[in-house]
Amino acid sequence: MGWGDEVVAAGQAQRRYDADPSTRIAITDLTGKVRWHPIWDGNPILATPMDVANGEPVRFVMSAPNCRPYIVYPFSVDTGWTFNREFKCREHRARIYLTPSERWRGADALERYGSYVLIEPYTKHDNFRWPIARWAELVAACPDLTFVQHTHADSVLIPGVTHFEQATFREACGLLTAASAYVRSESGLCHAAAALGVPQVTLFGGCMDPEVMAGYPGQEVICDDGPESPCGSWKPCRHCVDAMDRIDVADVVAALRRVLRRH
Repeated sequence: MGWGDEVVAAGQAQRRYDADPSTRIAITDLTGKVRWHPIWDGNPILATPMDVANGEPVRFVMSAPNCRPYIVYPFSVDTGWTFNREFKCREHRARIYLTPSERWRGADALERYGSYVLIEPYTKHDNFRWPIARWAELVAACPDLTFVQHTHADSVLIPGVTHFEQATFREACGLLTAASAYVRSESGLCHAAAALGVPQVTLFGGCMDPEVMAGYPGQEVICDDGPESPCGSWKPCRHCVDAMDRIDVADVVAALRRVLRRH
């Protein structure tokens, strides 16, 4: 998940801090080394490696490559993921602290386009990919809504959508702050949307486990509940492709309408 893993790590720290705010939290790797990630910039409850080196008393949360809380270890590309159902991301909701210039992207989009639904179809994972034609159908099915697509170098531009300029992860978070809702297949930005309090529709398909990875307030989840799901496959998987293909546009439209009515 990349950046999303680090959002979840901040959520682990936030839960620990909320239970006892007496000291800040430092996030470590598997060896106990304190680490830092740019998505944590500005977070007042997190101690940096320098803070700890300078002697600040802290408590520790371990979350890093090879020790993610939602995964059962060991695993490999061949075996795929097994999910730790004792861990629930929804119980570890992070906070993200954006700079004024990052937040400005959302304010600028809101001023330019009015209320908008943010989307981005691109994912590097074949198993999480909803067909581009379905995204175009989703937009066409909601002519009363303005859709904005945050893009990057590998994005496929959806017709009928306002295409915002390329955005880093934190800049995309700025666009999220002003969105009426976010629609996306499961990704790190879905965890960021939860951290920022943005309602969302998340397409899970058949790979990831929504019991572990979803359930945030304001989140509608569309997933495959067949006997092989979630399969956790790291490799391109026919089961996962078929599961994403079974997600119907009408179901996504209905979920989007529900989150918009609630918010």
